[in-house]
Amino acid sequence: MAIDKNDFIYMKIYNDIYEKIKSNVLKPGGRIQPENVLKEQYNVSRDSIRKALQKLENDGLISRRAGAGTYVTSKIADYSLANQESFTEQMKKIGKIPSSEILSIEILSDYEAEIGEMLDLVPGEKLYRVCRVRKADGDPMALEIVYVSQKLVPNLHTLLYEDTSLYKLYEDYYNLKMKDMEVHIEAELADKDVQKKLRLKENTPILKISGVMQLEDQRPHYYFVCYHIGHKYSFSVRLPRKRAS
Repeated sequence: MAIDKNDFIYMKIYNDIYEKIKSNVLKPGGRIQPENVLKEQYNVSRDSIRKALQKLENDGLISRRAGAGTYVTSKIADYSLANQESFTEQMKKIGKIPSSEILSIEILSDYEAEIGEMLDLVPGEKLYRVCRVRKADGDPMALEIVYVSQKLVPNLHTLLYEDTSLYKLYEDYYNLKMKDMEVHIEAELADKDVQKKLRLKENTPILKISGVMQLEDQRPHYYFVCYHIGHKYSFSVRLPRKRAS
């Protein structure tokens, strides 16, 4: 397969292999072809192949084993925006073991007015702020910050552990009936705080997703901000055609 040899040749190779991993053409544990074979396949220099493989390795998608070759290490998490799925459900669906590193659980009475308005809180009403690193097979995937009224989830700090699903607590323990959420998605570069918490290099792209979950009785449930490591996720949604009248 010939590739335009102008700018960013190695990124085109990277993107092609990335898509094959994402679509499961290249499966976790599967071997990547040797450099000399890839060089002929893409009709490019060995240097371009090495740069593409190095970026894939830096992104945690492949690993090189001395004397044994190069192998796929990860399946990209494909998250449908048309359905509500917890992180635990997402990871189990692609065969990974979900876990969390709890960075902090705080009870706040002083917070941004905008958060209070989104959650329909009276001034000074207490809420929980939960900050966690979400992991798959022990590797960081996302930084999640959740704000939820203490009245809705009393004693949350005594129930939340590193292997606990917040969704299961909400639904099974607190008997809260979640309905839907409106989300906002932004692509940006990780700031220093996110870099540190997710162990990212400078200028790593992330997807920032935020929104408010609504309960069936129309009360706001929680507000969240989640920073997803860009190369570890893909997001999909089915969009119906709306014809002009």
